[in-house]
Amino acid sequence: MGSTAVEKTADELQREIDELHRQQREITERLRDPRGLRRGGLSSIGTRKLASNGSRQHGFLRPSDGTDVEDQPPAKKRLSSAVVKVEDGEIVDDEVEKDISDMAVERSGPVDESDKNIQLCSKMDEDPGLINRNRRMLGQLLGTLERFRREDKQISETEAYMRRSNSLQRAEQRAREESEKLRQQEREQIAEKRRRDLTLRARVAAKAEEKKMELLFLQWSEHHKKLNNYIRTKTEPPIYYLPTKPLYEDAAIHEQQKEQEFLEWKAARREELSKYQKQIGEEYVGNVEKELERWQNARKARKANNDMNLQETMDKELDSHRLEHGPKKRKIPGGNNNEDEERYEAAKVELVNTSPVPDNAERP
Repeated sequence: MGSTAVEKTADELQREIDELHRQQREITERLRDPRGLRRGGLSSIGTRKLASNGSRQHGFLRPSDGTDVEDQPPAKKRLSSAVVKVEDGEIVDDEVEKDISDMAVERSGPVDESDKNIQLCSKMDEDPGLINRNRRMLGQLLGTLERFRREDKQISETEAYMRRSNSLQRAEQRAREESEKLRQQEREQIAEKRRRDLTLRARVAAKAEEKKMELLFLQWSEHHKKLNNYIRTKTEPPIYYLPTKPLYEDAAIHEQQKEQEFLEWKAARREELSKYQKQIGEEYVGNVEKELERWQNARKARKANNDMNLQETMDKELDSHRLEHGPKKRKIPGGNNNEDEERYEAAKVELVNTSPVPDNAERP
């Protein structure tokens, strides 16, 4: 790894870093939108329209449906105004007269209908025979509904109905269990996919950090190689200087010594860099489990908050219902709990008493 990384230039390393950053952004976007609902939503609709002056207009191009101008129906003709002034001796076209008369009829139509409705309502309120007829029809309707309710109650008490009801309950229970199983599988798949994406993003981020360190190491090596040509003082802070005359008789041997020292320094620094890169990669991958656990805890907290909010909403609705209608009455075992039937019978008796009867008939 070290030899191949050293051979690369700074431009190549920078391009690799940019590519790794692009991959990291894609993975982050996939983590934010695991279902892919926000990606590619508007890309396939069409390109935006440009005006004649080059400015961008809001909206999208409507796809052509293959119809030509000749196949389309002719454009509708409009009157310039609803008021037509007729001069003396001027002839008015039949079409204009027809349009004007149609407009007058349309304008006067709703007013006439409302007047008719008002008159009809007043007649219905004043006619006692019609009122009695409506009461009889309402009584017959209530009787029919009561008969249907009794038949439904008799059917619901049969053994076949109970078996059918039990079968429906078991089917609903199986459907709920299957739905919950599918939801659980979907949650597990999303969690597993998130784990893979987090691991991949951690590896890509670690690789990008390694490339950045390689780039810094390359720049550091070049800087150290330049400083190696100077003489460094032992005091701190160090001073680098270069004498005007060479201090060594054999310059070639001195250059070889400097090159050897530089290679030894570079090998030592390379070993330290490799250890640090390995440590960073392990830290990035090790943080995946912590991040996944934090995400799962956040999901559980959101679900608990949603359940709590739902329970609070139900409690508030129950309190408002109690304030409006009073406390719920308890049903006493063995007592008379058919309050709805009693109210219905009382209403039916009242209707029968108020309905007109013949003179020779007896009231109940």
